[in-house]
Amino acid sequence: MHKAKACVISCIDFRFRGATDNFLKSESWADSYDLVSIAGSSRDFIKPMKAEHGDYAWLQLELSIKLHEPDLIVFVDHQDCGGYAQDGTIPGGLERDEDREKHSEMLEQLKKKLLEKYPKLMFRFYHIDFDGGVKELLV
Repeated sequence: MHKAKACVISCIDFRFRGATDNFLKSESWADSYDLVSIAGSSRDFIKPMKAEHGDYAWLQLELSIKLHEPDLIVFVDHQDCGGYAQDGTIPGGLERDEDREKHSEMLEQLKKKLLEKYPKLMFRFYHIDFDGGVKELLV
């Protein structure tokens, strides 16, 4: 068994790739994490547009847990996310603080689901801004 320190779920958005990579490299678990990249990052775990989108997202997380037993699950969301904006769940074009607040509200729902499914794991949630700033969202 190969053990990872973390499983990171991030968005596919190229605009935030550099900031995401820099953030991930700075963490203590940077040398040992599984990376799952999904449009909308946390979106399909909470409010998928189609059931199969949610199934796919949960499957990727379950596979990481089964195969590599991470102790920490990390979600990295970002400002102006098209995955969330496609149906207005979090509208595009919001100012940073309002965008963070909307993501926090969604991530609170996700945290409840995660704790029900994986009560022994730790979870951390982050938001990346257009300027590359990374803030942990305490949900």
